[in-house]
Amino acid sequence: MSRKTAEEHADNWDLRDQDFNDNDFLYAVYDVMRQKSAFAHTEHPFLSATPGGAWVAVRYAECYRILQDWEHFSSNPTPEGAEQLAGDLVITLDPPRQQKFRKVLNPYFSPARMRSLQPQIRAETDRLIDDFVQAGRGDLAQVAWRQPGIVFFKYLLGMPTDDVPLCIELTDTALNGETEEARMGAWGGLYQHIHDAVTARTSGSARDDMIDVLLTAEIDGERLPLADVVSNAMLLVQAGLETTANAMSFAFHYLACHPAERDRLIDEPDLVPRAVEEFIRFAGSIHGIPRTVAGEVELGGQVFCPGESVLVNYAAANRDPDVFADADRCVLDRRENRHLGFGAGVHRCLGSNLARLEFQIGLKQVLARMPDYTLAPDAEAVFHGSSVTRGFRSIPVVFNPGQRSAA
Repeated sequence: MSRKTAEEHADNWDLRDQDFNDNDFLYAVYDVMRQKSAFAHTEHPFLSATPGGAWVAVRYAECYRILQDWEHFSSNPTPEGAEQLAGDLVITLDPPRQQKFRKVLNPYFSPARMRSLQPQIRAETDRLIDDFVQAGRGDLAQVAWRQPGIVFFKYLLGMPTDDVPLCIELTDTALNGETEEARMGAWGGLYQHIHDAVTARTSGSARDDMIDVLLTAEIDGERLPLADVVSNAMLLVQAGLETTANAMSFAFHYLACHPAERDRLIDEPDLVPRAVEEFIRFAGSIHGIPRTVAGEVELGGQVFCPGESVLVNYAAANRDPDVFADADRCVLDRRENRHLGFGAGVHRCLGSNLARLEFQIGLKQVLARMPDYTLAPDAEAVFHGSSVTRGFRSIPVVFNPGQRSAA
């Protein structure tokens, strides 16, 4: 079957279309969408149940405005979307309740607390690399996908790390399953698994982790209902697994394909934090977060009416040439980089400090322990690109064998 043109896709963008496994082609479609208007319209919104489709914000200025204006562009879902959720989620609340909820969670993601985890994150990353470093070949997607999950489950959530593969699989199917039935089944399976883990904790002794925080938190003098505890723990699992893993997988693949850039980061390790910000901008982990119009408002030449759904496309905004010079080029030492990879406004990513740290340490340890790694000539990297989060599921690499760590 012949592929649609970029113009045809721009007229009714559907992120699940298999054409978008070609990453460059997807961004070519975004270029067309941005040139036409600040807002496109789609009959196939991802993660939105709005009848009649949704608007899609694709330019940086409008995306930023929407993320800042929670009074007109609410995080509360439409009635149709609310049916798919169980309980109040910190990402689907608006102030003032949202701010009270964040106040409960913020201390567990503070910069100081995240910095204290550096030795543990490094050790967990080294253990994953140890699985294959002596063989001189391996799959870096295993590092990208397992490291964030292990760190999050073991040091923040308080769940067994043996649960990580199952939760990755369920989250992946829930987002990317072939059918609605498969996706809903996976959502249900993940909810039940988290529900059982949380319920088992209600009768145990207190621990200093996120589940304990949710179980003991009070907002306006009331404890959270169990359903809200489970739903938010489930949200934290999904957020802690998918986005960082995808972005890190993209970085590993990019450096395998660009050995001069790989060598530059080895020679200039102080550049790694800035390079991580650029990978977050360039890789485009998130391609559409829904907002519901709460009151009539005009933005970018478009009038929005209450009840309509607007998808904020961070990835398209992060390639807007009006904001980023050489927007379609990965510039590791980019200085002006106010990307929207972590969002903006009241819902800016709660775990951004953790994500940055995991990403930086993952990159540093891979470069330190297999500095000459390149893509394996006898195997194919596997990219999954028809989802709201996109990245590499397999990155087969070869390198000079190294030694196991002390981890």
